[in-house]
Amino acid sequence: MNIYSHDKLEKSMQDTPTNALIRLIYISDINTADSSVFAHIQHHSESFNKENHIAGFLCNNNESFLQCLEGTKEVVSSLMQRIFKDKNHKDVDVVFSKKISGYSFTDWRMHSINLNDSNWKKFSNHTQLTDISPFKPQHWPHWFVDHFIESVKTIDYSNLDKDLITFDKLGYSDVQKTLASNNVLFYIFLSVLISSAVAILLFRYNVIA
Repeated sequence: MNIYSHDKLEKSMQDTPTNALIRLIYISDINTADSSVFAHIQHHSESFNKENHIAGFLCNNNESFLQCLEGTKEVVSSLMQRIFKDKNHKDVDVVFSKKISGYSFTDWRMHSINLNDSNWKKFSNHTQLTDISPFKPQHWPHWFVDHFIESVKTIDYSNLDKDLITFDKLGYSDVQKTLASNNVLFYIFLSVLISSAVAILLFRYNVIA
């Protein structure tokens, strides 16, 4: 299945009742360099998903989105209509859509997983997907997308060990946040060291009293 427009999506689901529960997976290219888009998606999805009984997860790296949505056909179709029009997405492709008997993801929060190259290695090891690397869903066969979804469903986010991948609402890993924090401390230390060295030299050569 490759569906590149909302009209084609509606046509493909025309025999599915409006209130039927469906699972839909789409892949798209990221069409923005603004990192705040991830915070916006997360903030919007938390309230929208809870109100509309949508479950699933969102994966991304610097190039691609892969999102799995579970909810009624009416609500998911309406959401996809907005995603097809969203300028943050490019080349949206619905690769999977079918009626399901129940939710696979019982937590309505839309977990956001950043799968850049370093995170993908840890994630793929944890989910036994080491044969496929890196995270490039546009090049995956459809059977592997389905396999990937099944693997993600096995993750218990509420009890994920810290040495594996845990993510905050912006999709950044604890490892990345720690590195960022360490960099800040390093630059503060470096600034103090340079300032001290300059002050010593100025005193030595009587530039300052």
